[in-house]
Amino acid sequence: MRLAILRPLALALLPVSVAAQTEWVGPQPPCDIKPGHFRLNSVPVNFKAAHEKPTQRERMLAQTLDVLTRAFTQDKQDQNPAAWYYLGRYYVEVADAAGADSAFDRALALAPQCTADIDGYRRALWADVYAAGQRTRQEGKTDSAAMLLHAAHALLPSDPRPLYALGAMFAVRERVDSATAYLRRAAEQSAGDTAYDEPRRDALGQVARIHYRRAQAAPAVQSWVRTRFSRDSIDRQIGADSTVVARIHASSAGRRARGARLAPVDQQAFTRDSTARAQALATNRAAREALAIRAASDSAATWPALEPAIAASRDLLTAFPDDGDGISALALLYAQSGRIGEAGTALEAIYPPTSRLDGPSLIDAGRRAIRAGLPGAGAAVLARGLERAPWDRDGWNDLAAAWRSQRNGAGMVQAARRVVQIDPLNRGALRQLGTAFELAGQADSSARYQVVADTGLPVEVTVSSFVPGDGGYTLTGIAANSTQTPSTPVGLTFEFLDGSGAAIASVPVDIPAMPAQGTHQFEARVAGTTARGWRYRLN
Repeated sequence: MRLAILRPLALALLPVSVAAQTEWVGPQPPCDIKPGHFRLNSVPVNFKAAHEKPTQRERMLAQTLDVLTRAFTQDKQDQNPAAWYYLGRYYVEVADAAGADSAFDRALALAPQCTADIDGYRRALWADVYAAGQRTRQEGKTDSAAMLLHAAHALLPSDPRPLYALGAMFAVRERVDSATAYLRRAAEQSAGDTAYDEPRRDALGQVARIHYRRAQAAPAVQSWVRTRFSRDSIDRQIGADSTVVARIHASSAGRRARGARLAPVDQQAFTRDSTARAQALATNRAAREALAIRAASDSAATWPALEPAIAASRDLLTAFPDDGDGISALALLYAQSGRIGEAGTALEAIYPPTSRLDGPSLIDAGRRAIRAGLPGAGAAVLARGLERAPWDRDGWNDLAAAWRSQRNGAGMVQAARRVVQIDPLNRGALRQLGTAFELAGQADSSARYQVVADTGLPVEVTVSSFVPGDGGYTLTGIAANSTQTPSTPVGLTFEFLDGSGAAIASVPVDIPAMPAQGTHQFEARVAGTTARGWRYRLN
């Protein structure tokens, strides 16, 4: 049985808005409980007097506590719901949240029909306690604030706001274990309630950032980062040395084919330089192999440090798959751990075919994953986004580059074709398609597109911007004649596309004759608010 003496701290910190009612209100239907004992009959009378006669308030409340104490200790009223109800109301009067919570729990166990009545007093007292906790938190009194916020949560366990406040308070004070525990509890409790979407996103994001910072500071992860830096530096050096050695060999082969010979001094210098380059290349390749083994070992050693951060980022993205920072962090963490297969599985679970996320958000998620070191898994998410936003030329271009890094010739051809369909007079797009065919083993097609890119364009078109303006959208671009002869006039038709990729308007654009190496800036406008992309064709 709890008949606590008031805590001075609680009295000092809590307002008295609940207790300051000008009129005493007894239990309301269906909470049809009666005192049920002669001693308890005086309790509602005392409460009424405490409200109506402020000068007698303290005396009447003290008398009420004495009556209730005797009812429990002498009259065996511990099974009387009215006794517990009135004790709860007493604790409300004196702003003792913990006492009210305990007494009301006992009252409800005996008289569940009083739920609505008691909830009203719990909520009113909760508001006071929560406000005091927030005020005390802002004053920097962590221990006192924590006590009040815990009391608020006990009064209304269904309301997650005290948990959010506790998590934020501990996070600011770098008490990360407490912060993550409260923020996780708050996020779990408010799942499914759209009213808490933003605080829930913030809480899950904060938990993910805390674990991410911890992971990056872990010695095992630091060691992996240093190994990766060394490996990447050697890769760049191998690339440069390979190019030089290839040129040396080509130069030597060319002289042999012509029957030419270097002067003895030049031949000695050539031999010395080529030998040094070849030795440096061999040394770097050996070092690269050793670092590859070490990188694999270092990557595996990061797993214990990275797993909590991976789990936290995955929780964030499961709830809010459009969180850009979350996808960047998760992708990097998986790349650091070397668990590429798991990364693909995780991203597939977060961004399934049934995902309600829109195309641009999926495209952004895919790009972030690619940039963070997961080109394969990121490309799969990016491709899914482009199914919903087929008008995104830059997205198709990024997908082609990702498939190229994965040596996926068929995927690159498909993506590069879409870029050319949208932007057919762009030299870079045509060359990319030629490269895609080369990767796919289709040499004839590759050669054909390379020739078109080099010599087959009447003009080259570069769209430089597509932005909303007053009542519509404006597209600007530059047409260029890169040949040594004047060009002839060219007619284009620009189509503006909605979110599904369907054309909603078309605008003719005339490119005049241009002198050799000349350029012409053009512009096209479309009214409305639904345009999302563009494409054009040669008339």
